[in-house]
This record gives sequence, structure tokens and C-alpha cells, in this order.
Amino acid sequence: MHYDEPVPDETPASGAPLPRSWLIAPALALAVLALACIAAGNQSVFITLNTAASGVSPSLWSALSLTGSVLGMLALLAPTLKTRPRWLASALLASPLALAFSEGGKRIFDTMRPAGVLESGSFNLIGQKLYVHSFPSGHATTAFVVAAALIFAWPEANTRTRLAVAAAAALIAFSRIAVGAHWPLDVLVGACGGWLIGALGGVLSARWRFWERRSGVRAMAAIALGSSLALLFIDLGYPSVHLYQIGLAAWGIGGAASALGKETETRS
Repeated sequence: MHYDEPVPDETPASGAPLPRSWLIAPALALAVLALACIAAGNQSVFITLNTAASGVSPSLWSALSLTGSVLGMLALLAPTLKTRPRWLASALLASPLALAFSEGGKRIFDTMRPAGVLESGSFNLIGQKLYVHSFPSGHATTAFVVAAALIFAWPEANTRTRLAVAAAAALIAFSRIAVGAHWPLDVLVGACGGWLIGALGGVLSARWRFWERRSGVRAMAAIALGSSLALLFIDLGYPSVHLYQIGLAAWGIGGAASALGKETETRS
């Protein structure tokens, strides 16, 4: 079979596009929270949230932060390539703008992180100690890019499922405050930008349907495989969950390898 032959779709046609409220309402809510954070004092809100999170196992926050990295998210999505390749396609289409938003903001604003401003011991710090390039949070951007990409590329999902996906992204984003790596404003702005960019990725995937071809799926599988292999060797700054990092890498490697196989059944 030729690699560029369309992958057979044995599932019903996907539902209608999501209403604009799913694009606007979350972004507006995050923007309002960001303004409220500024009004209340970014540092004081950080101390309150960071202290509250200290009652939860540091390993949980470490694992969530690790998952929210670009490598972690690619590994997490790799097994979906066999049945839902549009999910990863949407995230990848959004990634150039997401990278420009996150890394561009860090370089333009060049704000100090909590560890560069607050005294050591005055807040809960988990994992690697970072000082600069705080705004916006790259992990929050990545988590919400993926959440929006999934939701907007999965219109037949019910409301409960969409909310669960958004809640998972919010938990990953909050972990950046819990580990002491970012201010609340960094997280909220990163999440807001990530949501809008991820939604754009979902729209683009409806137009550029390379994920419907075996060659497209295999190209994405190769990317996921490479990033998952990298996850085995790159130190992401959370040694307490090293075994989890290995497990996540294995999950991605297995999923990517499976998608590289001959049989692939896609769902739009």
C-alpha cells in the first residue's frame, strides 16, 4: 500500500464545530484572573498559592510539571496517533506560534522568577532552581495549547470530557506555582495565550488534513519517537520523579512505534 494513501475512517463523521463561546469564555476567564492577580499583588498571590500547595506531595507537582514540558506532552500524546492523529497534528500546527509567544515573551520582558526575587526559604521550591525568563510560563502555554488542540479537534466530545481536559491543563499549569518556578501572572497569561493558539491549531488541522494520510501519521510518529527517546536522557530538573520520566518516555516510545506500524485506524 502506498504511504500517501488516505487512512480509512471507519467512524461516523465528526460533529459540528464548537461554538465561539468555547474559544472566548476560557480565554476571557483567564484574562480576568490575570487582571485580578495584578490588582491583588502578584507576589502575595504567589505566596498564598505556593504555601497552600505545599500540603500536597512534592512528587505529584514534580510529575505534573514534567508532563507539561514539550517532551512530556509529545510522549503523552504519542499513543493517540493510531486512532486520533488529528490531536497531535493540531498541537504541532500550533507549536510555531506557541514557541514564538512563549520564548518571545521571555526574551522581551525578561522578568525574574520567584527564586530570583524572594529570599530562600520564604517559599516552597521543588526541583531545579530557576532565576530568569519568567513571563510567560512555557509549561502553562504548552498545557493549554494541547488542551485546546484536543478540544477543538474533537467536536463530538461531550461537555464533561472537554471540562476534564481543561481541568487537567489547569492542574499542570498550577504545578508551576506549586514548584516555585513561576508567578501566577506568568501562568495565567501563558494559559490564555496557549488556549487561543491551540484553538487555532484545531482550526488549521481541519484545513490541512495531512494527518489523514499514512505518511503524515508516520512523520508525526517519528517526531514523537525522537522526543520520547530524548526524554530518557534529558534532565528536566525533577530527580524525585525520575522513574516517572522513564515511564512517560516508554509510553511515548511504545505509542510512536505502534503508529509507525502498518495498521492505523484514524478518527477525525
